[in-house]
Amino acid sequence: MLERLARGVWPEVESALPRAISRSLLVSADMAHAVHPNYPDKHDKQHRPMLGAGPVIKVNVNQSYASDGPAVAAFSAACRAVDVAPQHFSSRNDTPCGSTIGPISAARLGLRAVDVGNPMLSMHSCREMAASRDVAPMIRVLTRLLSEFRGMDSAI
Repeated sequence: MLERLARGVWPEVESALPRAISRSLLVSADMAHAVHPNYPDKHDKQHRPMLGAGPVIKVNVNQSYASDGPAVAAFSAACRAVDVAPQHFSSRNDTPCGSTIGPISAARLGLRAVDVGNPMLSMHSCREMAASRDVAPMIRVLTRLLSEFRGMDSAI
């Protein structure tokens, strides 16, 4: 499908898809595990996302998350541009970690990628809880990030 889309926009450019991919960024936006007040020992001291404190950049050494250096830098720059301080999450190495669609999509397409999300307590339970205050900052960051990649088609 992506090949057909690229060829539809740039029919005269044989390498349209690989060139577009090289200039693209995948943002896998899901939710993030906030530090639960009853289980603070489940988080490293440096990685304690809090409700209401903004978007979370998720990294995992076992590649359960797709975040890579250039994509994290691009997301962080978009955060700075709209005056939002990102939080960071990396699961402890002795604790299992879920995953997102990010690693599969990034690997199959060869895209730079960043896994992000708003913090949430009790993910996948019947009592999930998130802060409404986190929605607007994430929208501002994603809007900024999208605006930075708009117009890249002229570079193909």
